[in-house]
Amino acid sequence: MRAFERLWLERKCGRNMGAGYVISSYLPLLVILLITAALVFAIIFIFSVSARIDRMLEVLGSGSVFSYEDVPPDLLPDGAECHHTASSEALLYAAEGERAVMIKGVEEGYFDGMRGEELGVEALPDDLLNPLMISSSLSEELGLSPGDRLTILLYEADKDRTRPYLATVAAVFDSVYPQLDSRLAFSCMSLFSHPDGVEILLPAGSDAESLAMQLADDGIPAFSYRELNRHAYDNVESSINVLYLIFALVAILASFFSSDAAEGYVERDRKDIAELMVLGADRRRILWMYEALTLIHVLVALLIGTCLGTVLAFLSPLAIEAVAAAEPAFLDYYVRSFSPIIPVSRIVAMIVLSLAVSALSAYLSLRRVTVANVLGS
Repeated sequence: MRAFERLWLERKCGRNMGAGYVISSYLPLLVILLITAALVFAIIFIFSVSARIDRMLEVLGSGSVFSYEDVPPDLLPDGAECHHTASSEALLYAAEGERAVMIKGVEEGYFDGMRGEELGVEALPDDLLNPLMISSSLSEELGLSPGDRLTILLYEADKDRTRPYLATVAAVFDSVYPQLDSRLAFSCMSLFSHPDGVEILLPAGSDAESLAMQLADDGIPAFSYRELNRHAYDNVESSINVLYLIFALVAILASFFSSDAAEGYVERDRKDIAELMVLGADRRRILWMYEALTLIHVLVALLIGTCLGTVLAFLSPLAIEAVAAAEPAFLDYYVRSFSPIIPVSRIVAMIVLSLAVSALSAYLSLRRVTVANVLGS
């Protein structure tokens, strides 16, 4: 019987059958395929964008960890970059307008490592009058280009006064996260009387929380980027948590359509079921074979949908670039460039959950249809 069941399932799955039969078998599950593709796209897109925003909070913010005191090198993990910085509020005055910004004074070498690679920028030149580096979004708003002059009205907190400076746009870097970099400018440390503290930038994926706690235990006041940017980080976490709600919705939809598909297969194969009964197959065996048939089709639909959603997700950066070029303001709260990241564990969890719920739904549906409508007829 096992050999017979295997051959029967292979035939029902399309072996030696025409293309029309195969297509008609999967049509009831087309919606599952499309929903899966949309969900996988959403998972990869949201996870990738959230990871990029999370990283930009480190790179454009105050590093992975910010300390108000110098940190001994032996307390830093391998690969960490450590730089003194200072920051203050300021007003930029240009020919085409003005803008309130945060100016960060950085020391030499600030852009030589990971930060420069991720932002695509180089060190500030030292042969210009008060060189300033701004993002492309700020450059567009104020109509500034490299070499242009502007006036800075810088607030000096320690002296409780504002001081004007004539500055030069040294470079313009591509805006990555407008929510941060559209109001951020980098200058040399010479505009500030003293640094505010030390920025520690860790390699992507490092545990900034642990380092901040370790430094605090050693008596060095330090805070992770998540503590310093709590509101923005909470938004990132909320975006990722939405995925779990989507998991549940997709599982419910999968159960509905798999149940409908199972009933359709039984309705299609009434004569085959009658023949199985004549051959001595009992109710449980018939139910098991149609349960297996339904789950095989559901799994194939889920896998095809996953592949389709993954392909679409890898094309999404091109769409984001096009939107950013056409409507820059539309992406003020999102990153404008990112690399797709496939969260394998989340996608596998979605497939397993959908299969589990589909199995239960198909079992209940097949038990009802088989007993009442087929065996009783």
